[in-house]
Amino acid sequence: MKRADYTLLIKKNAAVLLHLIFLIVAISGISLMYFNTEPGLGLSRLRDRKYEDSPEFMVQFQNDLNALFQYVSYRDAFEHEGVLDLSSQMFSVTRGDGPEIIYTLEEVLRYARSQGFYLNSEFDVVNDLLVYDNAATAKDYRINWRAYITEQQITEPGDAYTSLLELSREVLNCLGAYYKVHYRMIDNPSNLYFRILYEDGPDDQLIYTNTTEETLKKVIQSGRFCYLDSDSAFAETNLPEIPAGITTAMEANNINDVEHYYIIAAVDTSYSADDIYAQNAMGYLQLREHFLEGIIGLALGAMGCLATLYYLILVSGYPNSRSTHPALQGFDTIYTECYLVLAGIFTMFVMFLGEKIGYRILNLLVSKSAMEYSQRMLTAVIIYGCCMIAAFSLLRRHKCRQLWSNSLMAHIYKTIDQYFVYRSFSYRLLCFFLGFVSTQLVGAWLILLGILNWNHPPVRLAVLLLAAALLVLDYQAFHKMFLTARQEDKVADAIARIADGDTSYQMELSDLSGKELQIAHKINRIGIGLEHALQEQVKSERLKADLITNVSHDLKTPLTSIINYVDLIKREHIQNPKLQEYLNVLDQKSQRLKTLTEDLLEASKASSGTLKLEMTRLDLVEMIWQTNGEFEEKFAERSLELVSCLPDQSIMIEADGRHLWRVLENLYNNAFKYAMERSRVFTEVTCQDGHAYFTIKNVSEHPLNVSSEDLTERFVRGDVSRTTEGSGLGLSIAQSLTKLQGGTFEILVDGDLYKARIGFASIEKEYKEK
Repeated sequence: MKRADYTLLIKKNAAVLLHLIFLIVAISGISLMYFNTEPGLGLSRLRDRKYEDSPEFMVQFQNDLNALFQYVSYRDAFEHEGVLDLSSQMFSVTRGDGPEIIYTLEEVLRYARSQGFYLNSEFDVVNDLLVYDNAATAKDYRINWRAYITEQQITEPGDAYTSLLELSREVLNCLGAYYKVHYRMIDNPSNLYFRILYEDGPDDQLIYTNTTEETLKKVIQSGRFCYLDSDSAFAETNLPEIPAGITTAMEANNINDVEHYYIIAAVDTSYSADDIYAQNAMGYLQLREHFLEGIIGLALGAMGCLATLYYLILVSGYPNSRSTHPALQGFDTIYTECYLVLAGIFTMFVMFLGEKIGYRILNLLVSKSAMEYSQRMLTAVIIYGCCMIAAFSLLRRHKCRQLWSNSLMAHIYKTIDQYFVYRSFSYRLLCFFLGFVSTQLVGAWLILLGILNWNHPPVRLAVLLLAAALLVLDYQAFHKMFLTARQEDKVADAIARIADGDTSYQMELSDLSGKELQIAHKINRIGIGLEHALQEQVKSERLKADLITNVSHDLKTPLTSIINYVDLIKREHIQNPKLQEYLNVLDQKSQRLKTLTEDLLEASKASSGTLKLEMTRLDLVEMIWQTNGEFEEKFAERSLELVSCLPDQSIMIEADGRHLWRVLENLYNNAFKYAMERSRVFTEVTCQDGHAYFTIKNVSEHPLNVSSEDLTERFVRGDVSRTTEGSGLGLSIAQSLTKLQGGTFEILVDGDLYKARIGFASIEKEYKEK
């Protein structure tokens, strides 16, 4: 392998490595965002707001209020003159028909400790024993009263009985709730200040507080607070929302049914005390910073992944930097559908390995709270990697134009298309129609079944997907019919252009397929054949014209010498009659040969279009009068009567006078030679639709056994026996000269009636008396 090959390979591997690094950076950013925000907050975490304005603050404040109301419920049961009293009576029970037994707090704590229950440093109830005796768990104690519950609610007879162990645990739970508030908000500095008052007059007040009124007023002015008075229907607060259940809790703790009460709870937002509020505020700021770091990491990782992915897309499929055409690799050569199936199987296998092995490795590396997220992220990374491998294979196929052509669907489509290529259009249309109608009926039937079972969500989804598939099928059917119709239009247009004389036209084959493509190939071959035949014909005509011209020139020089010498011999006044007769024959034949040579040369020039024209405005009527005068005596030699029907006004045309005279001369000479003796020759000039027409007609002396088209061919004569003089070039020369001047030339034969007509565009009419 050359150095250029290694260079591109190293660049590809470096791009893949960078892509993985940026992917890790993006995953790290997502993880930071996930673990440093609450569900539903999203980018609102980035808004510049304080902890006391956040939902987390409200949650903590609500929990503390609930704890305060529990403290109010339990304080009078556990305290006496502000001090915990172990002799406080907790509950009264009766066992069977025995006497009433009252347990104090000290007795309950001692019994609970004997059963393994106690309060830890967090004031939560813990247990050291796993097995209890039957006496401790037996529910044979009937509850008379409990000091920490104001109203005992019994819904069924069994609720009045319980075990001594359950009552002891209940007391420990209430004591733990009491101690938590007392420890956090009374014994130690706290940022939460409260004052709860129940009074039935100035001398009958019950107060629960952890601060003085002056301190509370200062905190209210600068912090967050909530104030509820029994004389007001609404709570006064500057919190984002009013705490839930505050009114209900105050009424529930009004056991003496006093007339007036209020609660004030405020948080010092300067967080001077080191309590849970100060810790949460610091943690809130740190969470925002981590969340911002996560967004930056996600953005950098995403941009890096896109940049490296873009580079890999550009170089994918090229073996080295010198390659100009992409190439397939390995699995790229198998069918596209088979590769997708194998890619799906490989992805499921890797996910299976990730579940069986990767999850166990994650259990050793991450905490339990992050386990679910880590498992999902591992699954996403596996799917991403497998999809990237499959996507680059599809990309290389696309670059090599193999994505569709090397698929099973393409092979099946080609097979079906190849089958229908050799079938008639009606057969193909019938099969297409039957297939389309059958598909629509089956789809409609399935949709109807789905509508009948519309209550099931999977059925609704299947019906929507099937309806979308039918719409796509309808569009594809219309698109196929439209393409077929357009291809047929192209074929018809090509046939029309070739029929109109454009034999060099070639159809574009890139947009054709199927039978239309085969027809297009045949049309192109027909066009090539016609063009070749036409070129050969033009070449043959050119060679023929060149041959005639050359032969005419070659004959002209010796023929001129013969004619001159015959003229010199005539001047010798030969007395021998026989020689004189021979000399006359020689003179006639040489003159005829001269005329034939000149006709050949003129016919060649006229057919090839090399004659120089001098187009002028001519009076066709006047020219016919002059021609009649020229040939009147000549027609009299054969007793031909010239009958003319000419208009009184002039008809102006644009033509070459000398060549138009030659046309008229040939027509009149043709009538003189082949008209029946003692018959009439009719000439006529008419004007129709802006054209001037001259017509000459006569009855032929000999049967006209040739068509009107053949009469204008070279060397064709109406006298098949060739008993009359003529070269057979007169009408051909007349036709060529007429068309060369932009006119029309027609020959009509009806039995022995011969009729020739020439026409030119009239440009002016002048009335003139003849």
